[in-house]
Amino acid sequence: MLITSFFSLALLGTSPAQAGSGVGHDVIPVQLNTPSTPGPKFDAGRCRGIADLSSKAQPMFQQKENGEWECSYLLDYTETGHTPSVFIQIRGVEPGRWSSFRLKLNFGSILSRQALGGRAASIVYTLIGDQTPLRELGVTLAGGRDFELLFNGMSLKYKQERFDKTRFNLSGTNAPNPNKETTEQ
Repeated sequence: MLITSFFSLALLGTSPAQAGSGVGHDVIPVQLNTPSTPGPKFDAGRCRGIADLSSKAQPMFQQKENGEWECSYLLDYTETGHTPSVFIQIRGVEPGRWSSFRLKLNFGSILSRQALGGRAASIVYTLIGDQTPLRELGVTLAGGRDFELLFNGMSLKYKQERFDKTRFNLSGTNAPNPNKETTEQ
């Protein structure tokens, strides 16, 4: 079944301070026909699956009695003169379904930008699937250009940390499950 979803894409080539100073940014409303398929369930096994086999560090999965959970992982890449890394934090408020994620990318050289951008993109695709309006996500992340993307009840935001051209944050949110029944007492 195909559904029509609307999303807007804002590619911001400027910092927030510059954006407020009269420099415009493009917001492009687009209609996209994509299959309506839920993302894969996220559990302790999927958390372990994001591990890099060349690293001794392992992802950590914690689950609370109320169903909330978190998967976190720090992946360091050794490189002369730099310490590129990606910190991954994925959270859910109900079993099997992620509600938010954050990836902190610390780039080193151009080569580490490509490796970390590709690694971050593969994690995002694991969470949201490959039915995204942004096909070259790894290249976009490595390019270091801020963006915001809204589609299929999900949002992605990529932003450079203030005053540091080598550190970026990629965050995502997933709209609450509309099929989940809520009871108020």
